[in-house]
Amino acid sequence: MTHPSDEPGSGPAPDAAAMPEAVPTPEPVVAPEAEAPPAPAFPAPPAPPVRGRARPPLWPYFLTPAAVLLGAAAIVLAIVLTDGGDSDPATPPMSPAAPVATATAIATPVATATTAATPEATATPRPTATPEPTAPPQETSALLAAFDRYANTLALDVARFRECSLDPNTRGVVNSQLGQGVALGVNGTPTFFVNNKRIVGALPASVFLEIIDAELGENPPETLDAYSPAIQQLAAVNPPRFVIEAARPDPRGAAIKGNPDAPVVIVEYSDFQCPFCQRWFADVLPELEGRIGDELALAFAHFPLTQIHPNAEAAHAAAECAGEQGKFWEMHDLLFERQWEWERLRN
Repeated sequence: MTHPSDEPGSGPAPDAAAMPEAVPTPEPVVAPEAEAPPAPAFPAPPAPPVRGRARPPLWPYFLTPAAVLLGAAAIVLAIVLTDGGDSDPATPPMSPAAPVATATAIATPVATATTAATPEATATPRPTATPEPTAPPQETSALLAAFDRYANTLALDVARFRECSLDPNTRGVVNSQLGQGVALGVNGTPTFFVNNKRIVGALPASVFLEIIDAELGENPPETLDAYSPAIQQLAAVNPPRFVIEAARPDPRGAAIKGNPDAPVVIVEYSDFQCPFCQRWFADVLPELEGRIGDELALAFAHFPLTQIHPNAEAAHAAAECAGEQGKFWEMHDLLFERQWEWERLRN
């Protein structure tokens, strides 16, 4: 919208004091009347017509530029005649662009075509020293610190124990036994093989004792008819928790308690972080300990379920490293006894 005061010719009249005064137009000066000369005896010739001012000639317009050019040429010729061949070879001749290039070289820290002419830019750069390769930092965590304390409690060489725990070969041993279990069809923990009899889960000690006694007999049973209804019921569930396999697993490579050549060997596929494995350790194993010896052996095979037990693999490595110093079973017991302490630590 246009304000009324913005329209042309609108608004208050300008202040007369603020306006410049108008210059009065001078009145024509009337020459005083002169006395008329006496009339001549004969008529005077007519006056020549009045013409405009005469134009100047054109040659000065060409003379001035020509003089300038001739003067400049003379100056250049004098410089050439006086300086030609006498300049110092170490000092380049000055040119109008030189001061600009120098200023650019000083003001620009980046190496450019201008800075390439300076001594700093043309100097050979110093060779950069190749950094020494550094060893990767060792893994430190609350979990490994706890296992170090267990190693110290067992009077192990803690430095050697830690080095073994971080050795990829140790994890390779653990994963090798895990692969053997998978090949046997193990898919949960704990899973046991009493010779060729598979038992799944932390079942009561009575189940294990019945199967052990049957294996120690003259003719170990190869059919379900020789077992009690309780065991037959375990075989009938889906998936079955008792199975008679065609062959027994090979316990070589696993830690063995008792006689490795005993007629009955229990191969336990277990996970140190598994709560059911810990329950079997606390409730069932004590009832079997008295039977372990010449006729019965217990072999522990690593089967960490790392998908649900993230600290299990490190725990199995700790047991394996304690075994290198002759104390696998002591670390085995500590890991199960203190599972509540380390299972949730940062790894």
